[in-house]
Amino acid sequence: MSQILKPTTDLAHRIALVYASLSEAHRRAADFVLQNPLETATMTIEGFAERSGASTATVTRFVRALGYAGYSEFRAALSEALRLAMAPVDSFADAHSTKSSTFSTFVTAIKDQAANLDETLAAIDEETCSRAMEVLLRARRIFIVGSGASHHVAAHLDEGLTLYLDANVIFASSRGGAEKAVRHLMNVGADDLVLAISLPRYSRGTVDLAKLAKNRGATVMALTDAPSSPLVPIADITFFAPARNRLLPNSPTAAFALADAIVAAVARERPDAVAALKELSESLLWTFYQ
Repeated sequence: MSQILKPTTDLAHRIALVYASLSEAHRRAADFVLQNPLETATMTIEGFAERSGASTATVTRFVRALGYAGYSEFRAALSEALRLAMAPVDSFADAHSTKSSTFSTFVTAIKDQAANLDETLAAIDEETCSRAMEVLLRARRIFIVGSGASHHVAAHLDEGLTLYLDANVIFASSRGGAEKAVRHLMNVGADDLVLAISLPRYSRGTVDLAKLAKNRGATVMALTDAPSSPLVPIADITFFAPARNRLLPNSPTAAFALADAIVAAVARERPDAVAALKELSESLLWTFYQ
């Protein structure tokens, strides 16, 4: 099994991949890990065996079925997964314990977003922008996926691109959950573009949908925060939008700015963009507050 699973695959995903093939004893061990991750990370192999109702030999076979060389490697992987998961909580606790005024909190939060925007601008390059525009303009269909904070960025892209592109723009993860999104992407092909947005904490659903699209020959464009994002190895084109925030798990400010830039560039390239906007404005005339 260790030859199938990549070392970077997280622990919960490893368990999900092999769960159906596990023996009853191994499933009990897997269930215990998923229900008690903090406790498991501090246990000896003997303690884990006792609490999960297994023998130490069974535990050893279980962790090897997950692709780990032994129990110590398994526990180290679990500890690292917990560290990453709890990092936003630790950051919030540190910031929360620092004495500051409400005004100072406002200023700090806005400065964080200004820094994210500066880094986004610094990471933009002409070649990536040109490739992105070429793909957006020639795509037969554009599927947009994003959840959590990224869902709102995805919705912004959906609204903007629908106005200015002739392609069929589909917000695949807008409603209906993961199952509906998978159905949308089951027939993607080489003429299609999947625009995937994911910020920490990264959505496994979005990453899996991007993989599905890539395996079916579609072009994948990613909006994510850093080169370490799991979307980067999948994507053909990547835009980076740092999402750091000292009091929140992430911030979509820079991702919204990139989404805005994408829509603006598409509108600029469309010959009849002015006519399209005029038509929309006229149709919405009586909905505006005068």
